[in-house]
Amino acid sequence: MSAMKPGTALFVMVPLVAVVAAFLFVAQRGAGAGPLADGVYWNEQIARFLRRRVADTYVDELGEERAAFAFYRAMDAYVHALDEYSDFIPPEEHRRWRETTTGRYAGLGIKISPVPEGLEIVGLLPGAPAARAGLKAGDVVVSADGTSLAGVGTERVEAQRLLKGEKGSPVTIGILQGPRPPSEGPPWGPPKLFRILRAVIRPPDVYARRVGAKGEYGVIRLAEFTEGTEGDFSSALEGLLEAGVKAVVLDLRGNGGGVLPTAVAVADRFVDKGVIVRMEGRTPRANRVYEARSENTVSDTLPLVVLVNGRSASASEVVAGALQDHRRALLVGERTYGKFLVQQITDVPDQEVALQLTTSRYYLPSGRSYQRSHWNDGGRNGRRTTERDTSPAGILPDIVVPLDDEQHERIAKFQRNEEAVPWGEAKPFPEVADDWVDPQLARALELLEGQLVLRRIRGTPR
Repeated sequence: MSAMKPGTALFVMVPLVAVVAAFLFVAQRGAGAGPLADGVYWNEQIARFLRRRVADTYVDELGEERAAFAFYRAMDAYVHALDEYSDFIPPEEHRRWRETTTGRYAGLGIKISPVPEGLEIVGLLPGAPAARAGLKAGDVVVSADGTSLAGVGTERVEAQRLLKGEKGSPVTIGILQGPRPPSEGPPWGPPKLFRILRAVIRPPDVYARRVGAKGEYGVIRLAEFTEGTEGDFSSALEGLLEAGVKAVVLDLRGNGGGVLPTAVAVADRFVDKGVIVRMEGRTPRANRVYEARSENTVSDTLPLVVLVNGRSASASEVVAGALQDHRRALLVGERTYGKFLVQQITDVPDQEVALQLTTSRYYLPSGRSYQRSHWNDGGRNGRRTTERDTSPAGILPDIVVPLDDEQHERIAKFQRNEEAVPWGEAKPFPEVADDWVDPQLARALELLEGQLVLRRIRGTPR
């Protein structure tokens, strides 16, 4: 994708069209309204008037950066007025969006935390460029290509731009080699410069472990669904089966979704035939049925439980709902979030921006769809959504195991500890044991043990 840089004049004028558009999407025509084409209201006469008026008389002359910011904000407001999931993705978010969906980026392979001098390295991915260059946890990145990183937070666009880039591109970073000197001791010496070539980094999103007295149960947690999740999940599953686990727990708690085909592939490992999910929308592209394939299906003699909670959404609900409808797994935990809408993301030609627009609804194999109310009424009634949808939101588990806030927080800490391991990062919450079994997982293990006992009884000659 190439980036086209518009001239300043264009950015002074065009943002005002978008500002008008953001406020002119209405349910029906009003007095003096413009054309309602294909169900979308756009009054070009008002747009031209306001554009000209602001360009001629606004108190400040708009520079390119400010005008572009206003334009992108207006575009986002235009589509976000439709529902809470539709968005306009501006240039500064476009790369991060790409990283989220692909599950990879080109960088150094470090986890960082802001300190006064710059960005302290708290973890390194083995085999990544930073680790190969000899950097260690405790080192502090103070500059990148001559630009100081003092006072720059990890979420700042500047830090992202300087440390990430194209695969194979070089970056020269200044390093204060740790650990941090004590306040009363001698200061750090001068920074040491490292020239490092960026490489594709794919942070882990699949975490597998064995639990039980003899490690007879496998637990696979999927943090999200990216393009790389399918392969990692298959490797984790095969590894557990080769280790001789007797049953599996698929943990989707806190998984907010991601790439739909990846979720379908995960469900497909446990279902040999039939519909996994159906999409329905207004256009041919928005209508599709995903069906299971018989290849590589895990035997249905392997007991399976899926853990879900209120933060399991979208693609997670596709997996959980399909396995529940096919009676392949028991669902344990709390009602899921309730996001049964599909967004298609389309790149704008010759621009580093994209449109994320709701185009379809998910329907589970049984025809169920538990979307929470989502239509945005613009706040006219003091709320973001109307009362149009009164159906229950989210999937109700087969076995409900409610947790209090303290238990939810402890699970989040356990997951954070788990995510630190691949990076060689110190446990953020050492008070949470590595072998801790939370109440929902404990209930899942009880159910699996019951299934195993029942199968042993049925298989005993009489």
